[in-house]
Amino acid sequence: MKRMHSVVLAMAAAALLSCSACGSGAPADPGRHADPAALAWVDKVCTGVAAGSAKLSQPPAVDDADPVKTRDAMVDFLGRLGSALDDMAGGIRTAGVPPVPDGQSAVDKATGTLAETKSKLTETKSKMEQAKVTDQGSLRQVISEADATMGQLADPEGPIKDLKANPELNLAFSESATCKRVYGTGS
Repeated sequence: MKRMHSVVLAMAAAALLSCSACGSGAPADPGRHADPAALAWVDKVCTGVAAGSAKLSQPPAVDDADPVKTRDAMVDFLGRLGSALDDMAGGIRTAGVPPVPDGQSAVDKATGTLAETKSKLTETKSKMEQAKVTDQGSLRQVISEADATMGQLADPEGPIKDLKANPELNLAFSESATCKRVYGTGS
């Protein structure tokens, strides 16, 4: 069942929005420092992303002897993943418009990425719920189909990459002590 573990890890990786993307070890522009208001904004976003990611700390239970139970555990995990994505989008919206040029367009792009990811996730969860699983072979088929759908997702950095495309926000993410602490990317 190694294939199942790779599917679960791929789903989790896409949902976690690449924690390393939130705070890199070096400033984006060593000659400049982020605006304090932009830093406060990214701190809120990193805190929100961490809260959503916390829902994924319990991976689905894999029971090689019970393929139906395993499928149901994966469906439950996909439900938690969807809830985490909603929390992450809510965290970005709650942070408000970033106090940087083109801040609203960065937020719109990031929340759009989350909506697209959630849509694919909902599709995968629905198919998995309805799939007839009677043995390991049928479970592998369901997992293969889920893997194909989840593989269509956007970049695993997700909305953080969209936010970091804005140079001012990128600088703030790279300097945020909160993001570094939350994601363990430096001190």
